[in-house]
Amino acid sequence: MRLTKEFRDQFIQHELRTHGRKNGFVTTGQEARLMHWLPLIGLPKEKTLADANILAGSPVVMEVGFGNGDFLVYLAEKHPEWTLLGVEIYLPGVAKAVSRLEEAGVIERTRITQLPAQFVLEHQVPEASLDGIHVNHPDPWPKSKHHKRRIIQKEFAALMVTRLKPGGYIKLASDKPDLAEWMRDILDVTPGLENVAGIGCFVDRDEERPETKFEQRGLRAGRVSQFLHYVKP
Repeated sequence: MRLTKEFRDQFIQHELRTHGRKNGFVTTGQEARLMHWLPLIGLPKEKTLADANILAGSPVVMEVGFGNGDFLVYLAEKHPEWTLLGVEIYLPGVAKAVSRLEEAGVIERTRITQLPAQFVLEHQVPEASLDGIHVNHPDPWPKSKHHKRRIIQKEFAALMVTRLKPGGYIKLASDKPDLAEWMRDILDVTPGLENVAGIGCFVDRDEERPETKFEQRGLRAGRVSQFLHYVKP
């Protein structure tokens, strides 16, 4: 089934323009879980992290575009002391992620928003409040005329730096060489960041890292992902 009009009217932020899919298919159970959990762990546009009831002293790590939640579950299970902030505008993906997080028993340590990442960082995340940011396999927008829609831009990179604590990190992944190089070239020259692998270089894949749906899709098509790791000194 598709998400009901009642649900979409309640949770989709129609006034904030975004690119990409907005609706799709979910199960009745997934929608019911969304209706239960989003009022509890959701971060609507009028709230900030200060309103999110985060345990004092808990590191806060953000994933931009979490898809169906595979990587959020991995982070939550590997780092039980962390609070995770998941950002995803595609509501059917949010529905699947909420179900997986609940089944894994880690959902209460996550906060979910369906708002654009730019808005979240500008209006909901205070400066120097994040311990890390993950951007996994963002939309490549392959046509040149659409490159301006790519999530990693000079202004967005600079914004991420302001939201990181000293010692915080940004990790990225892409199976599209053009996009991987695009992200690397922007972040390599972003003030306040250091490329762990060295300027112009990529890091090796973390052996513990799970193969997400998007990474598996790339592998089936013969594409190998590339990985970037930056730190804020």
